[in-house]
Amino acid sequence: MTQRIEKSEFSKHNRKEIVAILEDMVRHHMALNIATHDGVNLLSSVLEVDSEDDLIYLDISPDERINEKITASKQVTLYTNGGVEIRWYGSNLELVSLTDGDAFFMPIPKVIERIQRREYFRLNTPQGSKALFCKLPLEKEIFSAPVTDMSVGGLGLTVKGEPPAAISQGAVFEKCSVDFPEIGPVPLTLKVFGLWPTSKTKSGEQLYHVGLAFVNLTGRSSNVVQRYMVQLELERIGRL
Repeated sequence: MTQRIEKSEFSKHNRKEIVAILEDMVRHHMALNIATHDGVNLLSSVLEVDSEDDLIYLDISPDERINEKITASKQVTLYTNGGVEIRWYGSNLELVSLTDGDAFFMPIPKVIERIQRREYFRLNTPQGSKALFCKLPLEKEIFSAPVTDMSVGGLGLTVKGEPPAAISQGAVFEKCSVDFPEIGPVPLTLKVFGLWPTSKTKSGEQLYHVGLAFVNLTGRSSNVVQRYMVQLELERIGRL
């Protein structure tokens, strides 16, 4: 199976690129499945990437029996589900005690397979004076935040400070809108599929990323989103 990944058109062999992918998984708290060949499965995540010691640390199970079966397995498969599929293989995972609890550790993989489905291909959107703003109608206010990335499947927002309680995992908002340049407000229905803290501002204020999926996108709205993404991609290529 390792050979299959090495020959895949989606395989990554460059160490810097592999480390960047793993660090991105840490930043976005991306769920990771650990599966043994005898049927043991654990929902985990990458806790830390130590590029100096060539190690990554993974979350363990609260069930010691599962942890023992994983460390006893000669080879495990590690993979994500969703828009971005990441897969690699590991052998002889070990347990280690860290300051904030126990974890699995393993060497940074030499090869990773990374597949990004078209509907989740994201482009960063302009910020500053050219930023797009998304408006979500809450019960007592219209909440507005800058769009930081976009795909044909949804968009991401950056929120300063704790987001309103209504913006929670799985929440659906109708009658939202994004004001596109030269077009104006485009109506959207959006569903929250992710919410996590990212970095902090210079003043120490916590920033959050909110991932929103388009729900029942109309033909007109879909055309606007796709044209805007094509424009962004052309501008990106022009800067290379």
